[in-house]
Amino acid sequence: MVSLTTPRLTWFIKSDPTNEYNLPYYSELQNFKPKITTGQLMSQQFKRVLVTGCTGFLGRQVTNEFLSRGYFVRGTTRSKAETFESIKSDFDAGDCFEVCTTDLLSDAGWPDAMEGIDAVIHTASPFSAQEPKDEQVLIRPAREGTIRVLTHAYNAGIRKFVITSSTAAISGATPTKKNQTYSHENWTDLEQDVSAYTKSKTLAEKAAWKFIEEKTDARLTTVNPNVIFGPLHSGSSGTSLRIIESIISSSYPGFPKISFAPVDVRDVAWMHAEALENEHLVGERLMMSSSPITMPQIARILKSKGWKVTTRTLPNIVVRFMSIFIKEARLITSGLGTTSYYDCSNTEEKTGWVSKSHEEMILSAAESLKDQ
Repeated sequence: MVSLTTPRLTWFIKSDPTNEYNLPYYSELQNFKPKITTGQLMSQQFKRVLVTGCTGFLGRQVTNEFLSRGYFVRGTTRSKAETFESIKSDFDAGDCFEVCTTDLLSDAGWPDAMEGIDAVIHTASPFSAQEPKDEQVLIRPAREGTIRVLTHAYNAGIRKFVITSSTAAISGATPTKKNQTYSHENWTDLEQDVSAYTKSKTLAEKAAWKFIEEKTDARLTTVNPNVIFGPLHSGSSGTSLRIIESIISSSYPGFPKISFAPVDVRDVAWMHAEALENEHLVGERLMMSSSPITMPQIARILKSKGWKVTTRTLPNIVVRFMSIFIKEARLITSGLGTTSYYDCSNTEEKTGWVSKSHEEMILSAAESLKDQ
């Protein structure tokens, strides 16, 4: 059962007064407590789904998961129409798969995208390997885009939603406290010094639950994974597999001792389909993670299977010095020497999910990057 109790938020940016979606101010979300009944039975069958961000690393696996279960899938992408045939060829699903162009910051195309759809799987959200100069580059498309998708879907008569959130909305994207354990009931404290990505995922999810509370006949489940590893389905890796890519192609003498609790992209895709099909998961935040693992430990797994990589651990002081010159390093310095743990018992008990091993998700990711 979702609870949105969280420490007081002191910073906010007002919505554009011309925005027709009446996005809630950050201060309004501060004391928001949703009234969502977990496990309410759903009688409708959802045979036609919209998957936003279908060309992303996760979006492709989610699309494949639903196609493999016999669904008709319409996928959204920012790509233009001339790329559609190439995208469709990656799935070879015939008339069961369509593609359309939309943008999270524009209304154009969304009414047509929702036509004839029974449920929406919203995976699209911006991500950057570097901290942007303007945090709104990530926050606006994440938060406003989520409300835009929900609004157009609701206006089209759609009442069933599954949204990809993140453990960034639970604990922050980078560990900041030693040996802290989080559950699906936790929310990231945005009063702390957190990244733009963390703010974007937290505010987008809170805005989604706020929307659902106001539309009492709508139903939402969020999937909140940690860092996602595992194989590419097709397309390019983008930023999603940057950690694995940086290890197998790095010229650095070693890696920082920063930890992740990764999950396999195939498991995350499976969870989205379960969230749609299992009526007892309505109103849940399905947190997904594994046990913590550091970059040097990831490198050792790769080296044990023949990959020529260094396994040296860089001292924290060296990483902090490197962050002066390397933008990517700045995002991880706050996590040096800290580890976050995640109690996924709620997800495991309600879905039967068992995480793939670190070795499986790491090696499958590395193998799929060979042809990139």
